[in-house]
Amino acid sequence: MPRKNGEPRKYMEIADDLRRRINEGEFPDGAKLPPERDLAASYGAAAGTVRQALSALRDEGIIGSRVGSGWFVLERRQRPIVRNGIKRLSAEQWGSGKSIWDVDVEGRSLAPDGVQTELIPAGPDVAAALGLEDGELVWRRNRRYLLDGVPVLRSIAHIPDDLARGTRITQVDTGPGGTYKQLEEAGHKPVRFQEDLRCRKAAPAEVEDLGLTAGAPVVELVRYAYDSEGRVVEVNRMILDASRHVFRYEFSS
Repeated sequence: MPRKNGEPRKYMEIADDLRRRINEGEFPDGAKLPPERDLAASYGAAAGTVRQALSALRDEGIIGSRVGSGWFVLERRQRPIVRNGIKRLSAEQWGSGKSIWDVDVEGRSLAPDGVQTELIPAGPDVAAALGLEDGELVWRRNRRYLLDGVPVLRSIAHIPDDLARGTRITQVDTGPGGTYKQLEEAGHKPVRFQEDLRCRKAAPAEVEDLGLTAGAPVVELVRYAYDSEGRVVEVNRMILDASRHVFRYEFSS
């Protein structure tokens, strides 16, 4: 049967199921996966479709292959974070009280480290991004994230004071759904996002902060969240260890 609009491709369904089985421990670190012909039979798919699914998991850093030995599961500490830029920012995710980070790590331990919240005057760049006057008050949320205890990114978000005041955005723990859920409850639900990415060499302070080697690449990602009136309700600048992240954006035609 032909695939309906919006219906996931067969290889994606197979990749999702294999990823789930790996994360649930059916195939532990270092385990060999069943041969491609066996997987094709169990999923009722063509060999090429199964190979495409395995290649997708390889590109995510979940599995690897050896000539003549088939496919095997990589150790968890070797796997990068797969940031699904569309799925993680959907209202279905944070609107139900889930963390947007749950989409990225799927059972691994990603924890904020040293969360700092403070009310500060907006500098020129932040004020321009938020459509404010220089010096207007904003709340800055500054935190580093550790994946299995290893630093992988620094996130510094700014939210206008008039939106954050009286909400848990001003606290270390923003509660279920995080900042976006709090903004929704304050009447400024984010309905559109823009992310700008660029790759560059890490600055000395970033090398120290993320435990990188000198000259290592980082991804600088700036995200803008807009409400239904077109107002920017948050700007978040993140510095990510480029070697630990895969950026994924899925679209339907």
